[in-house]
Amino acid sequence: MLLQDVAATVNPYRIADVFREVSGYLKSGDVDKLATHFASTVELRILATEKTCSGKQSSTIVKEFFLQHKPVDYVTLHVGSKASKHYSIGMLTTANGRFRVIVFLLIDERDSYTIQQLCIDHED
Repeated sequence: MLLQDVAATVNPYRIADVFREVSGYLKSGDVDKLATHFASTVELRILATEKTCSGKQSSTIVKEFFLQHKPVDYVTLHVGSKASKHYSIGMLTTANGRFRVIVFLLIDERDSYTIQQLCIDHED
């Protein structure tokens, strides 16, 4: 089965459940749980830094961000799909500012998901 076929057959309720779970991790700043879903390599864009790194290195970078910006709230603003990736756009409110967050992930035929890309930018 092609990855495209898998994306086309993913249950929309599963997609909503996945992003609800990810939103909870972002709202609480629970990087350990979030990182269990990182792909083997993750494209990160955290403020001015953009790089592709291992899941473990990504976890360290995201933890550092949350240490500097303690989460207060997270709200998902939009969920969609583009090719074989599913994405969400949300607003992270922290103790010292608001940030737009974009998460791209893949859901496989076993219904598990991996986070492929995570972007955190200052709110414009």
